[in-house]
Amino acid sequence: MKKLFFIFAVLIGISACSTDLTDIENRIKTVEEQGKNLDNQQKKLEEEKNKLQQESNQLAEEAKKRQEENEKIRKRLTEFEDSLNSIAKLLTLEFVAADNPLQLIENVKGTIIGDSAVECRIPNVTTSKTLIPRFTFQGSVVTINGVEAESGVTAFDFSKPVVLSVITPYTVKDYTVYVGAYTGLPTVWLETSNHDEVTLANTTYRGRLKVAGGTSTSQNGYLSQLNVNFMAVGTVSWYTSRIHDTPQLGKNEYALTLTTESSLLDAPVGTGWNLYTNKGDRTMLHTMTAFDMGAMSALEYTPRFHHVNLILNGRYYGTYLMGESLEASEGRVNVGSKGYLLGVGTDITGPTFNTDHLDEPVTIIGPNAAHTFEGVSYITNYLSTAENALFSSDFANESTGWQKYMDMDSFVDWYIINEIAKNDNGAFKADCIMNLTRGGKLKMGPLWGLERAFNTNSSYNGFVVKNGRWYARLFQDPAFVSKVKERYNFFYSHKTDIINSISANAEYLKYAIQEDNNKWETFTSTKNSGDKCWELYQSAVMLMERWISSRMDWLKGEYDAMS
Repeated sequence: MKKLFFIFAVLIGISACSTDLTDIENRIKTVEEQGKNLDNQQKKLEEEKNKLQQESNQLAEEAKKRQEENEKIRKRLTEFEDSLNSIAKLLTLEFVAADNPLQLIENVKGTIIGDSAVECRIPNVTTSKTLIPRFTFQGSVVTINGVEAESGVTAFDFSKPVVLSVITPYTVKDYTVYVGAYTGLPTVWLETSNHDEVTLANTTYRGRLKVAGGTSTSQNGYLSQLNVNFMAVGTVSWYTSRIHDTPQLGKNEYALTLTTESSLLDAPVGTGWNLYTNKGDRTMLHTMTAFDMGAMSALEYTPRFHHVNLILNGRYYGTYLMGESLEASEGRVNVGSKGYLLGVGTDITGPTFNTDHLDEPVTIIGPNAAHTFEGVSYITNYLSTAENALFSSDFANESTGWQKYMDMDSFVDWYIINEIAKNDNGAFKADCIMNLTRGGKLKMGPLWGLERAFNTNSSYNGFVVKNGRWYARLFQDPAFVSKVKERYNFFYSHKTDIINSISANAEYLKYAIQEDNNKWETFTSTKNSGDKCWELYQSAVMLMERWISSRMDWLKGEYDAMS
């Protein structure tokens, strides 16, 4: 029994132990699972930590890149700011009438040309160009001729070109400022002593001359006053003014003689100058166009003329042509001290003589040595001999005929220009100029007396100069005809250039035409009718251009048909 009890007790103990082991095993499993969970959680935490570290590193890298980009941008902005500070630039320049009440009647805006020059045109007569400018700029400070300028405050003398400088801490930008003469043309001031009125023709008046401005709006200068003797050429004209009870001096031509040799308007030095009115030429371009062709020709010398404003004794008299007078000198008609400057049918004073085949007398214009008895005898005999050769039966012989005494090249080019211009005077009627250097041949030129040229009221066809007695004979020589055809082809190849030159000169006169019309009512009697005046002027210019083009075409056909 005891044994059974013992066994039973053992069994119970074993059973109890078994129960305890299961519990422990369960707990161990639980702990192990919890450990695994903790390991998993730790692993996840490590993974999240690594991921966060990677993200942090990426953010740090991105932040570094952004910082570097920001630094680059900041550097670029700094460089751009520095570059802006280093750029010196003039933005605008003008003269305001309110700032300059004694000089200007309206505001004048400057035109900035090529980032290096400024051009302004004062639209009214002014005896002073001391003006206050207004300007805007990019930079630190502006100086004019080295003096600091304050916009709208500081006055400067603009009678000569000035240098306007825009200054920054890094650089200086210079602009040359040109304040153009009245209407954009040079202005000639002519004053008689005591302001005496020029009432008599061909009577010498003493006075003073001043020229302001250069030969174009982009060339402005100032010439100090010069002593001058001058006279009205031809009949003195008068007109009736609306605001004066007595007749007023009209638009007359003047011949000027400086007391000392000087250069005017870029021409070589000399003493004699002319002021032409362009009467009868509404375009004011006839003489200039002929002289432009002379400049492209083979002629040794063509007078230089420029459009100017004339102010006589303080009064404005309109647009004139000013240029060199006929003068035997080194810079003009260079024939030497013993040569000859001759005029056929001219009213210039000097010894005269007649030839057998010219209807008008020949005048010895200069030089003074040619006015002697010996000088007159020499040239009289020379022209007689030349004419005899020209009208001889052997005249076409190159060695013994007319070419022995007359220069082929000058006779051809002078003829062609006068024929294109259909200049009646060119047929040896008036102001046909010739020259001779002793030991050389007789030459035609320079061009002169083209007041009746380019008459658009006449037909563009028909010969004029060719019918003159000398030229009619020359056209009987095949060698002369051949040379005319050759040289005319040269001029014809430049027809477009000639037309373009007319257009350019017309544009240059745009403002001058209006002011001249306001004075003389050439196009319209309505004052300040700028658009209408300009329209009528352009019509006259276009008519001239079409006439010249048609005439050159007609001449081309005629010369091509010659043998």
